[in-house]
Amino acid sequence: MQNQNIAAIAAGLSELPKTLVLVLPGSLFGSAKSVLGYVAAYKYLDAIAKQILDHDGNFVVIDGFLSDEISRGFDDVIEKGLSNAIVAATQAECFNSVSAVRMYSCDTGDPAYDGWEVGRSHCLQKDFDSQADAVKFLSGRLQTSAIEVTGAWATLDESSGCVNHVAAVLRSHMPQISVRISETALFVEYEDGEVAGPPIFNKLV
Repeated sequence: MQNQNIAAIAAGLSELPKTLVLVLPGSLFGSAKSVLGYVAAYKYLDAIAKQILDHDGNFVVIDGFLSDEISRGFDDVIEKGLSNAIVAATQAECFNSVSAVRMYSCDTGDPAYDGWEVGRSHCLQKDFDSQADAVKFLSGRLQTSAIEVTGAWATLDESSGCVNHVAAVLRSHMPQISVRISETALFVEYEDGEVAGPPIFNKLV
């Protein structure tokens, strides 16, 4: 658990890397287009892609049954993000099985579809019964100084949405670590590409 973080710091290692968690990337495509419209959906998809490529730290992807809708270009971005995460964790001397990982967990109960790239998480079980189970597994092994969660979907008041749920479970199991929801996450309150209200989702962190 958090003893890993404490031990790493006590050993005199550099500051642990930050972590970016991408939730249900498949929903950034068909689902986002139908809810937000093409222009807004691509605007936020580009923002998340830039965030992944600019990130210097651990990278976790939680796929669901809609991940077969991910474009090849965005899948290349995810690949690059995972590669960058390996480098960052190695340089911080804290690389392990969840420093750069792509997990499958779908609360709908849908199994991983044929072709899902399980090789990126070959050291883990193929999938998890729920997102909560996946995040609990992650929280017991992740060595990090802070976590940011993006993807689909979220609500500004954290009342619902998979992004909110993942962040809440991380906060519950990693209370010493700052866990925030990214402004790049897709919020149901978006209207024509703009947030229909002030974001209050990180008021406690």
